[in-house]
Amino acid sequence: MNVDQHLKVAQWHIEQARLHATSQHACGCPANEHYQKIIDEVEAGAKIEEELVCSTEK
Repeated sequence: MNVDQHLKVAQWHIEQARLHATSQHACGCPANEHYQKIIDEVEAGAKIEEELVCSTEK
């Protein structure tokens, strides 16, 4: 994905989180292995660094 596409996906995720937090929505979104790794790193306070190659194979 290019930068613009990454920003659009991020915008979608932020809006979904906002909607989930402000409604009766029961989220059934499973955290896949890639997202769970990101969640774990953020919760651990890891520094977010630039990835030079986008891949879910890390």
